Amino acid sequence: MRRRTVLAGAAASLPLLAGCTGSANDGSEPTTDESATATDEPSRTADDADLVSGTLVPREECPTAGDATVELGDGSATVRGCVVGKNGCTVPSLREVTIDAETDVATVVVAAVEERGEDEACTEALVNLGYEVRVDAGDATLTGVEVVHDDIEGRRVVTDVTR
Repeated sequence: MRRRTVLAGAAASLPLLAGCTGSANDGSEPTTDESATATDEPSRTADDADLVSGTLVPREECPTAGDATVELGDGSATVRGCVVGKNGCTVPSLREVTIDAETDVATVVVAAVEERGEDEACTEALVNLGYEVRVDAGDATLTGVEVVHDDIEGRRVVTDVTR
């Protein structure tokens, strides 16, 4: 009878460990993925040589889930925000950076993308994923930035800043 009690207790506690088995971190120091992803895409028209580029850096800070702020410069902008991932294996990803040739408004699309190995287990809880995107519009003077999130809440405009 005691064996059944022990086995029932062990079976009940196993789900508490789910999602913790995929990490190679031994807990001695925090891990931060400082790798940056970049995208370079034609910005205006086929005849125009200007390029718009963007670089995403994941951030630990994520004050408000689903929100973004924009600092607008002349030919550049910095976007800081937070997308929501469906589990512990999701990461923020810069999907698109474009600029409208007529209005000089940049559109930045950030998505929550799942990156997991075949045998990797992930926590089954929503995660807030902070990011910072630096947009360089080349010779164009940005008049605005539209930030689009594509995450568990769907694809939507979260911030639209114009001068």
